[in-house]
Formats: sequence, C-alpha cells, structure tokens
Amino acid sequence: MRALRRLVPLLTVVSLFAGANVAPAAGACDGFKWDVRHERALFATRARDQKAGAAVSLAPAILLERLYRLRLSPQDQVTFAVSPGKKPHRHGAYAGLVRLHIAAGGLYRIALSEHFWIDVVAGGKLVPTADFTGAPGCSSPHKILLYRLAPGDLLLQVSDWPSPQTELTVTRAPGS
Repeated sequence: MRALRRLVPLLTVVSLFAGANVAPAAGACDGFKWDVRHERALFATRARDQKAGAAVSLAPAILLERLYRLRLSPQDQVTFAVSPGKKPHRHGAYAGLVRLHIAAGGLYRIALSEHFWIDVVAGGKLVPTADFTGAPGCSSPHKILLYRLAPGDLLLQVSDWPSPQTELTVTRAPGS
C-alpha cells in the first residue's frame, strides 16, 4: 500500500509530461493562414470511399461538403483531360479523376490530406489557383487550395501521388 502511495505522485508527473509531448503534435494543424475549422471538422468525419476514374468518361461525381477517400490508379494508366499543371516527377506515382458540379460561382476550397498535385479543369482549361495554405505535419488536412470557380461542371485531376489513396474535400469558402 505504501508503494502505491509513492507511485501515484510519480504517475501524475509522468502523465503531465506525456500530455506536454502531445500538445505540439496537436498544434501541427494550427499553421494555416486561414480559419480552417470547417475543413478540420470534415476531416474528422468518416471518409466516403470512392474509386477515382482513370479517364474522363470513368470519372465519378463527388459532392461538396463531404470527405472522400479516393482510390487512385497507377499514373501511367490515367488519361488526363489536359496535361497536369505540374510535370509529374515521381516514378510509380498514382493519379485519378473526379467530377464536381458547382451550382453557384464563388470561392471554393479543396482540402487535401497530403502534399500532391491537383488541377481543376473547366471548359478544357486549367483553372488557376487563387491562393493556398498548408500546415507541415498536419494531414487533416495538410494543404488547402483556393479557387474562384464559375458555375458548371468541373474535373479534378489528382496526380503525382506516391500512394494508391488520398483524402480530399471541397467546400465553399467562408463569405463567398
């Protein structure tokens, strides 16, 4: 019993130090330049499993405000609608295509679980990124890109990814 009484204070001190070690890891997601609480909340939900298309005709539709886990194909088996905006540099990389319908124009965010390349294609042309932010060490999300999108049907092209799956979500930017 006496040994247990000595152990309790020791365990309390150990738990305090253990908690201190967790805080910096949790803070890894605090490095974004925008308020990303909405995207973080979506990344905390269960992802919908979706096979990304290897060609435009096979690209499934995704919806706004949902987290998707995309299963990708070997990049050399994917036919892009237009050449990716960045030349792929990973040998053995993965890629895929999904469709997205935008009902109202405005600013939209695409949040990604890891650092990989994504292009938005509208009318056969790449849509330029308006801005981006990221947080090294954070994967929920890791990187968020901002696009000014017109209403209509879009194609998202994921490329140069080292793994056969990734997570992403598309949201309307606050105030847009």
